[in-house]
Amino acid sequence: MIPSLGNFTLWLSLLFATSQFITSRRNKNHKFISVSAIGLLISSVSSFFLLMYSHVVSDFTVLNVFQNSHTTKPLLYKISGVWGNHEGSMLLWILVLTLFNYFIFKLLDKKNSVFILKTLETQAFITFGFILFTILTSNPFERMFPPQENGLGFNPILQDPALAIHPPLLYMGYVGFSAAFSMSVATLTLSNNEKILWYRYMKPFVVTAWTFLSIGIALGSVWAYYELGWGGWWFWDPVENASFMPWLLGTALLHSLIIVEKRKSLKAWVLLLSILTFLLSVIGTFLVRSGILTSVHTFALDPSRGIYILTFTALLGVYSLVLFGTKSKKYFDNNYFNFFSKEGSILVNNIFMVVVCATVFLGTIYPLLVEAFTNSKISVGEPYYNSTVIPIIMPAILIMGIGPILEWGKEDKSKTLKKIFPSFLLTVIMTIFIFLIYQSYSFIGIAGIILAFWIISNNLFILFKKNKNYSIGMIIAHLGVGLLILGITGSSVWQKEKITRMKINDETKIEKYNIVFNKIDEIKESNYVALQGKFLIYDEEKNIIAKLKPEYRFYPITNNFTTEASIDTNLFRDLYIVLGEGNLNDGWVVRIYYNPLVMWIWIGAFVIFLGGIASININLRKLKILPL
Repeated sequence: MIPSLGNFTLWLSLLFATSQFITSRRNKNHKFISVSAIGLLISSVSSFFLLMYSHVVSDFTVLNVFQNSHTTKPLLYKISGVWGNHEGSMLLWILVLTLFNYFIFKLLDKKNSVFILKTLETQAFITFGFILFTILTSNPFERMFPPQENGLGFNPILQDPALAIHPPLLYMGYVGFSAAFSMSVATLTLSNNEKILWYRYMKPFVVTAWTFLSIGIALGSVWAYYELGWGGWWFWDPVENASFMPWLLGTALLHSLIIVEKRKSLKAWVLLLSILTFLLSVIGTFLVRSGILTSVHTFALDPSRGIYILTFTALLGVYSLVLFGTKSKKYFDNNYFNFFSKEGSILVNNIFMVVVCATVFLGTIYPLLVEAFTNSKISVGEPYYNSTVIPIIMPAILIMGIGPILEWGKEDKSKTLKKIFPSFLLTVIMTIFIFLIYQSYSFIGIAGIILAFWIISNNLFILFKKNKNYSIGMIIAHLGVGLLILGITGSSVWQKEKITRMKINDETKIEKYNIVFNKIDEIKESNYVALQGKFLIYDEEKNIIAKLKPEYRFYPITNNFTTEASIDTNLFRDLYIVLGEGNLNDGWVVRIYYNPLVMWIWIGAFVIFLGGIASININLRKLKILPL
């Protein structure tokens, strides 16, 4: 009964999406559009929660539940298992898409009806495409008979709290950019006599998408850090790149919208960025679901699914880019920016962001193209990205530190020097302090620490001055970026790694810490069994400062082995231990990492998120009093 109802509501969503497209296109009575938008939201919410119910009660007549669940799985992972697979994740995508569609609909009134209706038309088309894709190739309510007594279980590495909330947040980012895309298409179809402030409507959606994409990426890094057991937080995995690219363009888009608001310039550029950012989000969906990538993040199943998404992306891309090419002329301007101004710094950073995005795109896509056309494989990994992305991003960070304190139009250089002197002094002091602690003087380390404190100090001084000309959300987010860079630099440059084999009572050392393998225990949980090592951490005075308990787990349902790292954390470093294979006679493989300042990555990401939330609130309030 429940699966059949879920399937019915999914088809009903398709009907409401079709209805919204037709009524919006024909500019019919707003009541019909209201029924369509609200009906689309209710039906998609119903579909999603009906699938969730099927997972919670372990309804193994549903193929999706059978393939991704088990009666012994904890409730949290039964719920998160809904979107931890291809079919369920597409239903989540549709749910978020209809939520943004509803928020757009709520903006509809007599004064903006043409613009909002055109936006709803495009949004309905996008929604229709993804619902049709789900029904035809990825129906989560597909039945199986006879039903089995139990399911096949859930990928153990996905049974993690961070992964439980990572996909919904990430999808809020991906899908949020659909609103900007739809508004860009709507704007390009407006006639010259329709003077709608489209960028004011667009900005809250862009800020929301960017904020949630930022925290979604951060949570994915947290998960990779402590779950995958390799001591790192970013691997330049193709699927990681797929989320990073729209974030880069989204960052450029967000800052360009500020110029449009303040200086009425870069309108055409904003429209183009809005289109490209969402297209990259959909391309990311294609990469994850096409089966052409090898990654712990992918749902590499049926390549026909990838073909559908690629075709749909091409359709959206060709239509929107042709529309931009033919209709954007009226949005171009002849304004020339002074480099030494706020808008000049934003524009230059825009260029850097786009170049970084293009560099990552090339590294991600080129191996796939080589394999497709030559049937040979090439590897593009960390050395390529580190050697290309870092030199490009460094000047962008430098400009980012000074950009917020510059004036619109043209800045007085002598006045600027007076403004930046206190932050320059603080940057020097804090950089010396950090290097006295870690006593490592690599170029990348010095440059990273200087840039981090440069951003932090400039924004702190802005914050303390309480200047009303600055957005509090922007200042907080920039502070978060500075903290993030601090953590990235420390954990990347000064990380120490030690891989050894240890028996009970063996001792080893990393940095100033002595590590003793004290004992090993067998533990049993509802869905796994594990060997748990106990390691005692001693400081230089031979005091025990921590007891770490890494685990080597076995999940009998899926017949998988995983590692669970144990980490001792403070503001200055992580001590990170992973227990590998072994036995009492030969000992166990033990990986030990000393990761300086890594905590500041997570703190920085959270501060960025807070800044984003503050900006969302500010922009929503502005939208309510929008002059039309």
